Amino acid sequence: MTTRPDYRTYEAEDFLADSWFLAWVKRDRSDAREWWRDWMEKHPARRDTLLLAKDMAEALRNRPVPLSAEQEKQEVQRIVALTRHLPEEKRRRLWWPWAAACVVLAMGVYLFRPAPVQPEFAGSVLKEVPAGWLTRANGTDKLLKMRLPDGSQVTLYPKSTVAYPPGFAPEEREIELDGEAVFSVVHEGKRPFTVHTRSLKTRVLGTQFRVVSRAADAKQVVSVISGKVSVTKAGDTREPGAVRSAGSGLGVVLTANQQVTYDMARTTFVKELVRNPLPVRTASAAAKETFRFDETPAAEVFERLKKAYGVEIIYDAATLRHCTLTASLEGVPLYDQLSLLCASIGATYEVIDARIVVTGRDCS
Repeated sequence: MTTRPDYRTYEAEDFLADSWFLAWVKRDRSDAREWWRDWMEKHPARRDTLLLAKDMAEALRNRPVPLSAEQEKQEVQRIVALTRHLPEEKRRRLWWPWAAACVVLAMGVYLFRPAPVQPEFAGSVLKEVPAGWLTRANGTDKLLKMRLPDGSQVTLYPKSTVAYPPGFAPEEREIELDGEAVFSVVHEGKRPFTVHTRSLKTRVLGTQFRVVSRAADAKQVVSVISGKVSVTKAGDTREPGAVRSAGSGLGVVLTANQQVTYDMARTTFVKELVRNPLPVRTASAAAKETFRFDETPAAEVFERLKKAYGVEIIYDAATLRHCTLTASLEGVPLYDQLSLLCASIGATYEVIDARIVVTGRDCS
């Protein structure tokens, strides 16, 4: 049996030089992954230190400008020295901006110009990237997950490019995107998070959403997984409160399971539900909807679906007051649930302007 060091005495920089740790974070060996997972459970007091080292290793591996082993070592030493006085939890949140500062000191010439973009992205329609911004391009056929300076996460799709500053401004968090990405944004009160594409500006305070904006496409799509976003035309300086409806021409406000398609030729917004609505995440597992109904009034079923998916369902409660449903619809997609429900009570439904409209009859 292999004897392991006493990792309880290790600091972040010690983990980065350990071969068994690197077998997990760099080579993703399944045995190492399981071993370290068990180790964290047995030593919860050292979990933050281990995860800090993991964050550092992943960021160094995904840098737009590769570093030699010696340069990696020097950069880690600088980061650790600058954050040594902070608690581990705060170090994990703050090390990104410090890392950027250290990189400027060590390799300033590289970060004062955009990182080179791979040849297949030579036609990128990103705006002129400000000096010092980082540019990440996904030239693989797999999803690329990355973390932004504020802790927000980005899942970058193949043949997509994103640009952002090494540290966000105090009043605004702005990035630029060409392609497709899913964003999971950290809520920061009054400091908005804005994604700029060719023709659109998507602004949020904290949510999950998806943006599709490719150079070859005539339309751009923004869809919301959770929370709320405002989508306006690029260059529109009006506040999100000025956005009223898809037909106003100003833009739209989207909530969970809604999306908007922007036609660049017609400069029009079309708001609708996403193709496969998903249940909105609840604050506690105890509140999770089971979708099991036993002689449940149809109106109650619709209300439970509205709450679970965060979508508006319009129906005539008086007409359906005698209609009930007995069924287990757990794991069934929303539209299939609606089809089964409507079939059982002799009703129909249609989707109009991101709302579900049910037309039924008296079941008495």
